[in-house]
Parts: sequence; C-alpha cells; structure tokens
Amino acid sequence: MALVCAMTMGLAACGQGDGKPGPNGRTESVKAASGDEATQQKFGLYTEAFNKLIDEHWGVPENFGKYEKLNVPAADPGSSIYFPENITTLEQSIAKLKEARALSGGGKSQRADAAVDKLIPQLEALLAQWRTLTPYFESRAYRDDGLAKAKAAHPALMAAYQASLAGIGELDAALSEYQRARNAAQIAALTKSGHTAEASLVDAMQKADHFTTAVLEDKPEEADRLLPGLVEATAKVREAETKMATDAANKSEFSSIANRLDSMIGSWRDYKQSKSDYERESIVSDYNSAIDRMDDVEMPS
Repeated sequence: MALVCAMTMGLAACGQGDGKPGPNGRTESVKAASGDEATQQKFGLYTEAFNKLIDEHWGVPENFGKYEKLNVPAADPGSSIYFPENITTLEQSIAKLKEARALSGGGKSQRADAAVDKLIPQLEALLAQWRTLTPYFESRAYRDDGLAKAKAAHPALMAAYQASLAGIGELDAALSEYQRARNAAQIAALTKSGHTAEASLVDAMQKADHFTTAVLEDKPEEADRLLPGLVEATAKVREAETKMATDAANKSEFSSIANRLDSMIGSWRDYKQSKSDYERESIVSDYNSAIDRMDDVEMPS
C-alpha cells in the first residue's frame, strides 16, 4: 500500500510581512535563510507545484495507486475500465516548475533546480502517456482491440510513473532542506522578539515534519525517538492557544493545528498496536491538514 505524500509548508505560512526589519532586526536571520525576493518567489512556486503533484485526490501518487489496481496486463476488456489521470493538474504543475526554474535562486536553489531539471522531463513523459491513453479508455476502444494498446503501453507507463515518483521525492528532499533552515531561523527570530506563541507553533510544525518523514520512510525507531518532542511541542501550542483571547486572530488556527498534531500522535500509538498502514496514512493526512491550516495563520510582520 503506497502512502500518501507529505505536503511542503508554503512560504506564506511563515510570513515575511513587508520585509523590513522588525524589533531587534528580527527579520534579518529569516531573510538570510530564505534568500532574496526572487529566491523566495522561486521556492514558493516550487512548493505550489510540489503540493499539486502530491494532491491526495489528483496527484501523481494517487493516480499511480489507482492505475496499479487496474492490473492492466490481466484486465478483462469486457469490463468497464476507468483510466486514472488528471491532465490539467499535471500540466499546471509542470508550468509552475518551469516558471520557477526560470527565476534566479542563487546558491540556495542549486539542489532544487537540479531536481527540477530531472523532474520536468519525467513528468512530461507521464503526461504524454496520459494524453495518449485517456481518449483510448474514454472511447472504450479497448473493447475493440482487447486491451492490446493498453497492454503494450503498460511498461512505458509504469516506468514513467516510477521515474516521476522518484523525481518528486528528490524535489521533496530539496524543498525540505530549504524549508527547515528557514523554519529554524523563523523560530529563533520569533522567540527573540517575544512572539513565543508563534514560535511554538512553527517549532511544533517543524517537529511534525521530521516525525512524518520518519513515518513515510518506515523508520519506526526514529519515529519513536521523535515522538516525545512532538508531544511536548504540541502541548505548548495548546498552552499558547488557551492564553489567547476568545476573539484572537489565530486562536481557531492554533486549536485546529493542535488537534491535527494530537491526531498524528494518536495514530502512531495505534499503529504500534495494529501495524496497519491505515494509521500511517492517517498521520500523513493529518500532517497535510495541519499544513493547510498554517496558511491561515497570521504571523507578525
């Protein structure tokens, strides 16, 4: 069972305000980790493209899982076969990757740029397969040729999927490297300027990121090692939320994110008993929900 992929936190979630130094020059360390405006725009577009590519409904991993279940080599041409694809989403992702690749990123984007240089042709190969096979399946032409065309295309389509998934994984690693450095600077800056609630939230999401990575990579000992830190960080988010006024801007977001993180923790404890991939899927799904909610958090400028 292939796990869903973990999203990457958008740059807007951590906020840069107007880019001017705050109290004690708070933004300088964050700007140093983030790079100049073009670099931040570049990584923002890369992140948008990545999150589209791994969308839980229309992304490449989801469509790959559905395609595998068709078992085309052994499929019955007399049955109704629905070919999984989302050409529009994939086209949009490729366009964003190309737009971002054209921007300057300085030394900070070298790893991501190298990953994208490999990924774009891999995705274009997958897109070409989808464009060829979608009308074939939609028109039920497979009934006329006994699935001959689909079976002939199967090895190339599987190769395109596998190459694309590997390329998406490389981009994920590059984006995570950049985001984690930026988050570390953000936590230090927020703490220094007295915004401890926001610092605790970013810290909890950083710990959730590392924990989710361990779950995805099937490293239970590492996940167990990271769990106490995530539990403690989540408790701090809840503590910060309880101290907020009822009508505070971020109160609902803090509560929702803490709920998702607690659900991740609970699912891991369930997994330790059941060893069911359903629980691991739930962890990643909750993490992605927390990432989505982070986009609504108002950070100090």
